[in-house]
Amino acid sequence: MEEMQTFSEDFVVQPIDCDLQDRMTLGALLRWAQQIAGDHCDAIGLTTEYLFHHGAVFLLAKVGLELSRPIHSGESFRVATRPCAPRHAFYNRYTTLCTPEGEPVVRMDARWVLVDPETHRVLRRPPEGLVFPFGDWVDEEQDLSILRAENPSPAGNAAAVYSRVDINGHLNNTYYGDILCDALPVSLWRQPEYLCKAVLYYRLELPFGEQMALSRGEISQTEGSGWYVEGIRDGHRCFEGNLYFTK
Repeated sequence: MEEMQTFSEDFVVQPIDCDLQDRMTLGALLRWAQQIAGDHCDAIGLTTEYLFHHGAVFLLAKVGLELSRPIHSGESFRVATRPCAPRHAFYNRYTTLCTPEGEPVVRMDARWVLVDPETHRVLRRPPEGLVFPFGDWVDEEQDLSILRAENPSPAGNAAAVYSRVDINGHLNNTYYGDILCDALPVSLWRQPEYLCKAVLYYRLELPFGEQMALSRGEISQTEGSGWYVEGIRDGHRCFEGNLYFTK
């Protein structure tokens, strides 16, 4: 299996990736990151079929993004990704979006876990014969701690509908970014302040056809306004996340 520590591709932002202010959405950023991670794994032979053959699959456990400015349709970016050898069962993958001039606009820290697709048990060690040609550990971790609101209020429901479910049979991780943003007040997306940081924790899978109840609440943060959103099904959190906006 070929070793390729850093993998990069060029992307152009499409209007469908952007919101009513022509700003690239959180969900679109997550989908870009998932696409390049998948392309990288395919390039080194770490395909879905190869993983399933060895009784394993990667699931995203948590992710954080930091944005230096809004991204608009028509912009071009070099997207680069680098996975690291596991530590404490987590496989970190760092992804950046840079302008053609080399300006880093987005930095992403994703933590993946290896899971048995049949039992859904986290595999702290790869199954025998499963090889990961990942690079050494790189200390580029972001602060992915979640700040919870004291008394979140109801914010509707979200479902694992057909258009948002992937091959694993549950809500695809990228759509949690859309759901988190949809749960916030409409007025936030009309203001000049922009999304500068997001953190998502994936707690429990939401199977196809099921739904979760959403709650939201404001949180205090020194650098700008912040929000907390959680999704609960049968008394258990499916996900929780924070969004922060510039002042």
